[in-house]
Amino acid sequence: MRLRKITGSIILNVVSGPSAVLFSIDMDENKINGLLGFYISKTNLKTGAAYDVQSTKHFPKSAKSADGRYSTKYHPWQSFLWEDFYISEGGRYEYSFVPVYGQPDALDYGTPCIIEISIPSRTKGENEVYFNRGVAGSQAYAREFKNMRPDQMSDAMKKKALKWLSKGLKEALLNFISRAKNEDWQLRCCFYEFIYPEVLEALKIADSKGADVKIIYDARHEAAKNMDAITKAKLDTSILIPRTEDPKFLQHNKYMILLKDNEVVAVWTGSTNITEKAIFGHCNVGHIIKNKEIGNKYLKHWTGLAKDPQLKEARQNSIAIQPDVNSLEQGMMVFFSPRPKGDVLKLYSELINKSKQLVCGMFPFSFSKLIKAEITAETENLKYIIIDKKDKNTTLETNDLDNVIVYGGKLEGPLYDWAKEKSSGELFYSGTNYIHNKVILIDPLGEQPIVITGSANFSDNSVLRNDENTLVIKGNKEVTDHYFTEFARIFNHYSARQDIIKMKPKNDTTGYNPSELRINSTEWTLPFFKKTARKYKRRLMFSKMEV
Repeated sequence: MRLRKITGSIILNVVSGPSAVLFSIDMDENKINGLLGFYISKTNLKTGAAYDVQSTKHFPKSAKSADGRYSTKYHPWQSFLWEDFYISEGGRYEYSFVPVYGQPDALDYGTPCIIEISIPSRTKGENEVYFNRGVAGSQAYAREFKNMRPDQMSDAMKKKALKWLSKGLKEALLNFISRAKNEDWQLRCCFYEFIYPEVLEALKIADSKGADVKIIYDARHEAAKNMDAITKAKLDTSILIPRTEDPKFLQHNKYMILLKDNEVVAVWTGSTNITEKAIFGHCNVGHIIKNKEIGNKYLKHWTGLAKDPQLKEARQNSIAIQPDVNSLEQGMMVFFSPRPKGDVLKLYSELINKSKQLVCGMFPFSFSKLIKAEITAETENLKYIIIDKKDKNTTLETNDLDNVIVYGGKLEGPLYDWAKEKSSGELFYSGTNYIHNKVILIDPLGEQPIVITGSANFSDNSVLRNDENTLVIKGNKEVTDHYFTEFARIFNHYSARQDIIKMKPKNDTTGYNPSELRINSTEWTLPFFKKTARKYKRRLMFSKMEV
């Protein structure tokens, strides 16, 4: 949902999904002289609860807060972009944005711009999207849960921490399985890592209630771990189908097909493996599709994999379900792997090349050279990219200042006024610590946005050799808005940490403290109004979007 509200000197451009709301503030340049920031307040119109929005920044020489948070009424928000991810699906909220001038000890408040927002519901359309928190290493987790591992907490505290980290992902996953409640229902599952006990137990319960449950699981790379979990859960072996052929490759899917009376009802897909860390730790997405045509394609793919085919036969099955295309039509399509050729990677790179405003990408590992070339190319549009970690295969070099490459990270120790953080690897177990999504967004604020999401890592192996699925959606603003608001949340989290760590040597030399607000308005407003700057282009992009 996209909205715009104009009051006094402020223009509010709003993008809302079911789990986050993104606000881009615009003003005439002649109104920013002396601007100290914005006082933001929020009212829950259903409960009546009202409060001032807080941040972790404060004016120099101000009294330190006990919990590291400061009201924007007295320590204004110094950015033209703000996001609220503490909302409830279906909720109604009123937000007030007030320009603040004057001096820290004598603030002068301007005319408020007030907007009411009704949060959209996931369940009304044919797509439901669930991102987990994806930021185990955060000030919020350090503050609320003292950076403790969940397995070292009391039962009550662990339950609270896991619910916070899941952000609805686990609940949606278990609810999807629980719909198979009797013999009228069927579940066709396809998993890579298949070890989280609650999911195995949910599938066991569905089977015990008479639902027809069949599970393909990776018996190539994950054979030992999966079999150990299956044995502990005491799953009926008659419902299990091990994927063993071509053991060099991965059965990398994470999808389930729900059927009633053998008719497809919905598909669960995305990047989330059936593990504790995938659900609660590194960033993941679960995507439910209620589209019979797409669902039947997943069923054909599952049926082909259930025969445990060799590579040649698996490729034939994938390309028969969805041939390669040179361009995208309006709507939804799904590409399965393994494929005979890597033409789909060429398609993704060409979509990036043709973008007009913005490209967003989330990559856990290394990916196609074609896509890397388009991301690092010098263009006039913006490219915001998040990669799990920096190594020889993921280091991207670009001379274009509009291309922002961010790697996962955390504050290794107390820094400025912020607490030490822990990664998901320290809270759960080793492996991917930050980003596990495989997502590309093309012009998300345009009239024909494109979402690319699924299990495939956009690499040659993922397309040519592994069992994978990638969903491509064109022209659906509701789905795009959900992905984009969540992407912005994750990107802002990790880019802030990367900048803080990178700039620390210089800050130590100059005495600059990034946890302190600027008293000279030019120091923070200039990038938003300098025509060659990224923040200027971003502000303009929101102001031009159709609402």
